[in-house]
Amino acid sequence: MAQQRDFLSVIKSIWKNYIYPFIRLPKYPDLGLLLMTAFGFSFLIQVIWQDIPDEKLFFSKTSLIGYSIITLIRLMALLAIFVFTSEHFKIKEHHLWGRNPGLGAFFMSIMAGVPAMLISTSIHNLFIFLELQLENPIPGRLYYYVTTESSIFGLALIFIITILLPAIVEELFFRGLLFASLPDKWWIRIPVPALLSTLFATNRLEFLMFLVIGLFASSIRYFTGNVLCSCAMRLGIACASTLLERVISVQDPATVQNSIDYSRTVLYASYISLVIGIVMMLVLFRQLRFYRYLQRNEDLHCNTEEARPLSIPVSEHFRIGFFFGIAFIVLCWLRA
Repeated sequence: MAQQRDFLSVIKSIWKNYIYPFIRLPKYPDLGLLLMTAFGFSFLIQVIWQDIPDEKLFFSKTSLIGYSIITLIRLMALLAIFVFTSEHFKIKEHHLWGRNPGLGAFFMSIMAGVPAMLISTSIHNLFIFLELQLENPIPGRLYYYVTTESSIFGLALIFIITILLPAIVEELFFRGLLFASLPDKWWIRIPVPALLSTLFATNRLEFLMFLVIGLFASSIRYFTGNVLCSCAMRLGIACASTLLERVISVQDPATVQNSIDYSRTVLYASYISLVIGIVMMLVLFRQLRFYRYLQRNEDLHCNTEEARPLSIPVSEHFRIGFFFGIAFIVLCWLRA
C-alpha cells in the first residue's frame, strides 16, 4: 500500500510539474499561442481556398477580385486574433502600439522605405537571374493575380489590398502583438517577427524580398519604439516603388524564359541599387539608433512605464502551442 501511494505521488508530481504546465491553457500571450492561431487559421483558409473548384466561383482565383478576397480573409483573421488576444489578456496600449517617438522618427521611417525598396527589389531581381542562370524552376506563388488594371477603381483596390491593409494589419500583429510578447532583446525582436511575417506570406518566389522588408520593419519598430513607424516605412516602400519604377522595378519571371533573355539593364540597375541601398541604410540606421539611445536614457532617469516589457517567462513560449504552430507553418509551406 505504501509503495502504491509513493507511485501515485510520483505520477501526480510528474503531471503537476511537467505535463500540465505544458498543455494547460495559456496564462500569457506567448509566442506559441500566436503561432498556433495565426498559422492554424492560415492553413485552414489555405486548404478551403485550394479545394474550392474554380468552376464553382464566379471569378478566377488569380484575378484581382480573387486575390482581393483571399487576402482580405487572411488579414481579417489576423486582425481578429490581434483584437481577441489583446482584449483577453488586457495588454496595455504602450506594449502594442509603443511610445511616441516624435515627428522626426516618422519622417525617418518613411525615408527608410527607400533603401528597403532598393535592397529588397535588387535581391529579388538577382534571385530571379540566379535561378534562370542555374536553370532551376521558378518557385510558384500561392496567392497572386495576373490581370492588369488601369481604371481608377482597379488601382484603388490594388492600393488598398496590396499596400494599405497589409501595412496596417500585418504590422499590428507581427510588430505590435508578437513584438510585445517576445523578450526585450534586439537579436530576438528584430529577426523573429521578420521571419514569421515572411513565412505567413507563403511565397517562395518573393521570400528573400519579404524577409528584407520584414527585417527593415522590425528594425524600425525596435529603434523608434512605435509600430506606426514600421507602417510608415512600408508605405514609404510603396512610394519609392512608384517614383523609381523607371529606374528599378520588381522583375516578373513570366517576362523572361532564360538568363539570355534577362535584361542586362535590370541586372546592372539591381547591382547599383543594392550598393546605394546599403549605404543609405547605414546612414539612416545610425540616426535611428540615436532615438533608441534617447529612450534608454529617459527610461533610466524617469523609470517610465513604457520601458517595462511584458513579463512573460521564457518557458511559457515553448509549450504545446509552439509545436502546433511550427507544425502549421510546415503544413502551409508543404501544401503551397
